[in-house]
Amino acid sequence: MDIRIVKHVNKDEDNRVEYLLINFDYCDGNDLVAKFFEQEYQMRLDEKIDGMFYSIIKLRKDSTEYDLIWHEDVGNYIFSLKQDRDSILELEQRLQVIISKLNKITEF
Repeated sequence: MDIRIVKHVNKDEDNRVEYLLINFDYCDGNDLVAKFFEQEYQMRLDEKIDGMFYSIIKLRKDSTEYDLIWHEDVGNYIFSLKQDRDSILELEQRLQVIISKLNKITEF
């Protein structure tokens, strides 16, 4: 499987920069992504919020906070609550490491 990320500017959310996980549309897939963030970056995971059409996992470490979301219309995506340049770049770099791990475990 070729999982990749696509940077998306969500104009409906005040131009928030989000990263969509392409070829990874699993409603429980974010549990694995969150676990990798916990192991790789020692982030704390809040309890998963399960809605009828979505789920949210908050990831935190010090002043860094990400929302990892699965929504039935969009799939899996993540964004930093801080939308400054450095926070967005840090998330993108971390996410590339996580995507590499996901691609390794999904190779056939």
